[in-house]
Amino acid sequence: MTEIRRGPLPYGVKLTFADGTVINWYRDGKRKTVYAEKNPHGFRLPRSAARIEEILAAMDPGRPAPPLMADDAGTPIGAFDGGADPNPGLGGWGIVLPDGRELCGGEPHTSNNRMELTGAIRLLEETEGPLCLIGDSNYVIAGITRWIHNWLRNDWKTVAGQPVENRDLWERLWTLAQGRRLRWQRVAGHAGHPLNERCDLLARRGRKELRARSEARGSSG
Repeated sequence: MTEIRRGPLPYGVKLTFADGTVINWYRDGKRKTVYAEKNPHGFRLPRSAARIEEILAAMDPGRPAPPLMADDAGTPIGAFDGGADPNPGLGGWGIVLPDGRELCGGEPHTSNNRMELTGAIRLLEETEGPLCLIGDSNYVIAGITRWIHNWLRNDWKTVAGQPVENRDLWERLWTLAQGRRLRWQRVAGHAGHPLNERCDLLARRGRKELRARSEARGSSG
């Protein structure tokens, strides 16, 4: 096989091995699919994979599985961030998953809080089971661990009797959190935490890519 870089798979990659195996990996929306174009040895390949190591492990059962980021107790670690510039304005979110995958996106008219919530939601949507979620948003972390219990009791009203802002996203986050062992860890923003800094860059990328698409559509019209 031609030498390949280990780690997260880029979308649309085709791997051609010396033994005749040809594997395609692509993403269609949320679905990640491994497709064996040629599989002369009948390898039992994972239907979805995020890292090249997963495919290599399937072709060599003796190869160890790719490591996950985890805390001292073995709980997988993921991180999220989001923001809008200006606020409100063009927004972006970014996440880093326990297996090293990175995802980002954006919305044209939104707020810092909605993008922070979206980052946390996307992190839960892309994972299963126990998880430590790292973020710098007191709004999200205090909201999901403390404030939301009063909101639920008060029919989504604040202590001042006002409707809770961003209820749609809070309801989605609450639903995703049910039945999972989650630990929310707040870190200081822009203070050098590597996962938080990376998510910040991804959120900026989400805004940049959205702006570029919008400008391209405008120029073509």
